[in-house]
Amino acid sequence: MADFHIAILRRDSPDLRERPLLIGGDPAKRGKVVAVSDDLRLRGIIEGMGLVEAQGRAPEAKWFRTDLQRAREISGLLRAAIRQEVEAVEIDGLSGFFFRAPTQFDRALQLAQRLEARVADQTGLPLRIGVAPVRFAARMAAEDVGRSGSRVIGGDEFEGYLLSQSVERLPGLGPKTASRLAELGVTGIPGLRELGLERLEVLLGAHGRALWLLACGEDTQPLRVRRHPTTLSREETLAQPEPADLDSESGPSRLTQCLTRISGRLEQALRRDGLRARRIALRLTYADETTVTRSCSLDTPTGDASRLMDVAQDLLARVVVEGGLVRRAGLVLKGLEISGAEERQLDLF
Repeated sequence: MADFHIAILRRDSPDLRERPLLIGGDPAKRGKVVAVSDDLRLRGIIEGMGLVEAQGRAPEAKWFRTDLQRAREISGLLRAAIRQEVEAVEIDGLSGFFFRAPTQFDRALQLAQRLEARVADQTGLPLRIGVAPVRFAARMAAEDVGRSGSRVIGGDEFEGYLLSQSVERLPGLGPKTASRLAELGVTGIPGLRELGLERLEVLLGAHGRALWLLACGEDTQPLRVRRHPTTLSREETLAQPEPADLDSESGPSRLTQCLTRISGRLEQALRRDGLRARRIALRLTYADETTVTRSCSLDTPTGDASRLMDVAQDLLARVVVEGGLVRRAGLVLKGLEISGAEERQLDLF
């Protein structure tokens, strides 16, 4: 999904669709650009740039703080939509996926079109899909279609497609390396091949060998597909540090309220992916950055917020209070399994 954070913001606020946008941290705290709209990218503003510098280059741009909670929520909806068509995927950040597509052109194109339609229906966001014999070329094919659509590069056309690309499109080849190659007259993949493996290794070392393999259409990065995530976690920083005590007579503590909210968000995440958790861990970070963790395994996996909260309370009772103040609290769910699965691994003993 192109410019994920920008796409979410413009979907939620249609009046911003024509506005130049910057998303990132607080400029007063040396925040960095996390996402930038296309019109500002053409002016040299990129991700990772300091927001103060970005705002200096584009004072008319509207700035928004990064909303990771919202991005994770939409990312969960996106994952659920993808998994309804493809069971095993490799997750690439909040909005990217790799998976094994059918080798037949027609079947691959039909799958891509179903994915695009399902994601648009369930998230309201555009999806771009690329299919190719190797993963880096699949990413390039997806970028070719713009903000939405699909492109399938068959095995018979892959060589010609690869030879038509500039060296800048190869993963891991940055501006400095591209400039160095340009000094040698190398701007495209054919020139990189003509330079030869030995020369590239002399110039760039192990990185030169990696680029040579990519230029020859070989991607050594393996595809690590999984049927579903193995862990889920959420955490929250307290507005004011407080002791890791249980509820007082006056009512629930802020820490308890924090854990209740986290349990609710985890329930939503589990429900979106159709999962349950068999192991739960409580993680507390004190004001001095000391971290304490307590965990337990459940006889029966759960995805219910009230059950998660009950376990969190039990784990909280096991924390040895030494007078420290808790600054951040979180829950980590492990041993995730698909809800309703009839087969599960038996206990060892």
